[in-house]
Amino acid sequence: MTSSDYVVVALYLVAVVWIGSRFGSGKASLKGFFLGGRTIPWWAAACSGIATMISAVGFIGAPSQAFASDWTYLQARLAWPVAIVVAYVLFIPFFHRLELYTAYEYLERRFDRRTRLVAAAVFILLKCAYTAIAIYAPALVVSEMTGLPAAWVCFGIGGLTTLYTSAGGMRAVIWTDTIQFFVLLAGLASVCAYAVRSVDGGPAEIVTDAGSAGKLTFLDWSTSFETEFTVWGGLIGGTFFLLSQYVVDQAELQRFLTTRSVRGSRRAITSTMVFTSVYGFFVFFVGTALYVYYSQHGDAAALGMDPDRVLPKFVLERMPSGLRGLLLAGIFAASMSTVSSILNSLATVTVRDMLEPFARTAGSVRLARWATLAFGCIATVLSLRAGSFGTILIAQGKIRNFFGGSLVGVFLLGLLSPRANAAGAFWSIVVSFAATAALAAATNVSWMWYGAFAASVSWLVGMGVSRSTKPPDSYHLDGLVWGRRNA
Repeated sequence: MTSSDYVVVALYLVAVVWIGSRFGSGKASLKGFFLGGRTIPWWAAACSGIATMISAVGFIGAPSQAFASDWTYLQARLAWPVAIVVAYVLFIPFFHRLELYTAYEYLERRFDRRTRLVAAAVFILLKCAYTAIAIYAPALVVSEMTGLPAAWVCFGIGGLTTLYTSAGGMRAVIWTDTIQFFVLLAGLASVCAYAVRSVDGGPAEIVTDAGSAGKLTFLDWSTSFETEFTVWGGLIGGTFFLLSQYVVDQAELQRFLTTRSVRGSRRAITSTMVFTSVYGFFVFFVGTALYVYYSQHGDAAALGMDPDRVLPKFVLERMPSGLRGLLLAGIFAASMSTVSSILNSLATVTVRDMLEPFARTAGSVRLARWATLAFGCIATVLSLRAGSFGTILIAQGKIRNFFGGSLVGVFLLGLLSPRANAAGAFWSIVVSFAATAALAAATNVSWMWYGAFAASVSWLVGMGVSRSTKPPDSYHLDGLVWGRRNA
């Protein structure tokens, strides 16, 4: 790293802080702090959603997965057309029309407060673990490139992001994410260009060499549940995986609720899903190019090293001064955009779902800011132990599918079944979560099936308990179930 690299990074950090304060919500209401006053353009919400979903985990983890393995991980993207239709038709119109701050408010209206609280608790556990990985992932690269201890980098990323998020709220998140989206794309594009140029023979040789080494394998038609990535796991398990990412995850859903209309929300979520699916193939190609490059040069040390460290090794060896700084800024952008979004959503869920139902006076922007600060500190401390989770891309997928399937199941129960009641909904979350934990602990079933398994158990338990207990009254049904209008 040279002085010009550090200048590029410094300019980026200054710009982010300035934008966060410039577009911050100031003395806004909770609606302004959490939803940006529902005045965000759909394209900005889409850019923010994409930046959040890309994250440093994908920025670094996807190339490392392709470097170490092949492209079968991407089979989960086969499910995006199904996930888009379900989100477009079922979830977005309901949530936007009800003017919800959080997805879990719907569960109290449809079922009861107990169901809302347990769903919110599952979300908080999910995002605290995920945020730790999102902070840790770039620390690997920054530490490798600068020599700084990874712990210092974790404190720097976590601390700075927490400060501007707590000050500016959702407007700061959206507009900093929008700028960070373009910074991280520029950084990754520069890596891709140099990786392709470094391979003798260019793109054609990358495809030829990688294909002969089995690195471009995409479809695996195995019917075994223990095979980690298969077509069937991608289509079925991937559908629930994507739904858990986009429509029951408050961190992602929240920016789609900031738009002015259902049409804007639909545009934002569709753009996000399509772009991130295409982006997945792009970053996997980068990892494949790095594998071919080091294979051509016979670098046994690189081929045998921790795959999460291959990208920073290539950047230090091959990229010129200035562009190394741009890549580092892109990595910071990928991490900070994700962390800021999650912190704001965690504050939203804590204030709206965990505190306000018991104390209406809890609904203040000041409390929301303190909640943001608290979760920022928790996630930063957890990030110091995130290295024990394993390869970062697989770790984040396991965490999401482990927690998310139960939430998808209870929302589908509420939206599609008029017979489902509060008792059924509550036990559907508890039992499906416990069953998924047992499945993970006692079997070798691939984590790609965890979401589908949890949602199926959730539906079966929810319907079984509901049919053996009292039906819900019209208050919990009218306007809250698909096809049932307000009385």
